[in-house]
Amino acid sequence: MFKSLILVFLSANILAFLPSSFRTEYIQEFKSKVDKGHRKASGIFEYKYPSNLRLDQSAPEKLLYVSNSKTTWIYRAPFFEDEAPEVTVHKGQETGLSNFFDILKSGLKTNGNYRVENKALVTKIFFNKNAKKRTGVNEAILSFSKKKKSFNLLNQIIIKYEDGRNVKLDLKNTKVDLKFKKKYFIFKIPKNAKIVKQ
Repeated sequence: MFKSLILVFLSANILAFLPSSFRTEYIQEFKSKVDKGHRKASGIFEYKYPSNLRLDQSAPEKLLYVSNSKTTWIYRAPFFEDEAPEVTVHKGQETGLSNFFDILKSGLKTNGNYRVENKALVTKIFFNKNAKKRTGVNEAILSFSKKKKSFNLLNQIIIKYEDGRNVKLDLKNTKVDLKFKKKYFIFKIPKNAKIVKQ
């Protein structure tokens, strides 16, 4: 009986892997498909389930990315003081990264969306056909700082996309279950901004 309770507890922890919300500092690395050059970006990434994203990139250029289930905004700061900022507006949610985190709500156990291979400090996730269609992701590799696979101990994600891109996200100072207001994932466009609609 006691052993069964332990197994149930461990399974619940694995299934409850994704928190309702989180904030983390990130360094993103990938290879450009255009010139094959190495690219690097850093900033703060915030998420609230389901489908709410806010990515505040600080380097190499200032960029703010805000997305919810209805609209996505990409704000690019001007290079010069006399220039207007640019805001790209897309009706509909960002389908890649937000869906990637949404689908992780299924936990670190094989389910209807993906197959899971768990090792000591690493979890590999292999997406099935339907999940690939939703996320554009073939495979993800999650690395943890300790054997206890809590989201706040996640220190690296490698995302392998269907189009051949591999993106590495190094994470630190992750905080989970934060209280984000709904309007936090709604971007207020500056009056002087140049608006590009997609």
